[in-house]
Amino acid sequence: MIPELFHLGPIHLRSYGAMTAIAFLVGTWLGLREARRLVLDEDNLVNVILVTLIASICGARALYVIEHLGEFRREWGSVFALWQGGLTLYGGIAAGAFAGLAMARRMGMPHWVVADALTPSLALGTMFGRVGCFLNGCCYGRPTTLPWGVKFPPGSFASLEFGDTPVHPSQLYNAIAGLCLFAGLWALRGRLRTPGVLFWTFIVAFAVARVGIDLTRAYEPGAMILRGAFELTESQGTSIVMALFGALMIVRLRREGASTPA
Repeated sequence: MIPELFHLGPIHLRSYGAMTAIAFLVGTWLGLREARRLVLDEDNLVNVILVTLIASICGARALYVIEHLGEFRREWGSVFALWQGGLTLYGGIAAGAFAGLAMARRMGMPHWVVADALTPSLALGTMFGRVGCFLNGCCYGRPTTLPWGVKFPPGSFASLEFGDTPVHPSQLYNAIAGLCLFAGLWALRGRLRTPGVLFWTFIVAFAVARVGIDLTRAYEPGAMILRGAFELTESQGTSIVMALFGALMIVRLRREGASTPA
């Protein structure tokens, strides 16, 4: 756990921010590479990427604030203190996808082709983001007796809840899933002929993986939808809805593609 890489006077370089910056730079490079392959305007694509990034951060923060309104009522100014942590991934995905698609359409670009061009970058971005979570000590797992269980240092979020008990490196499970998704999507690009199918394939696969990985993650009681013998978190519920919606979108796009004259 290394929440802060270094600081120089008032300048603090935090690990989560560094991983986000790396994800943005690598994702932009990959996106531009795909733009050349798909014959997309690279300058316009950079604008789409910037809008998507800003919307993703705002959406992730907004959903986190909505989920923790009780904490922010005491100090509304802390809503903008992103360096203190507090982002909900699905808020970022929803806001970023909506804003990116809208921007692409506004610029006259084939929006589903743009979505496919950026999909591998999104998958790889989730990997970098979760590595950032691990270094920051947030999004930690439940106690485990498995040999790869990790102990976070005293004062960390996991330590405050579970003490010296080893916990699942849930963040790294998600990071590995993101890397595997990137590899699979990179191999599929160009093979899925219907525009938009690659993007929604990512959404479905990511959501399904999240349902399973969340079984290892520690959540606050308020994040549980069902308790008892069968537990379901808000994140898992959202994942199930997104997987079903993504599957329906794949069917719809394929039907529309099949009905379009060659």
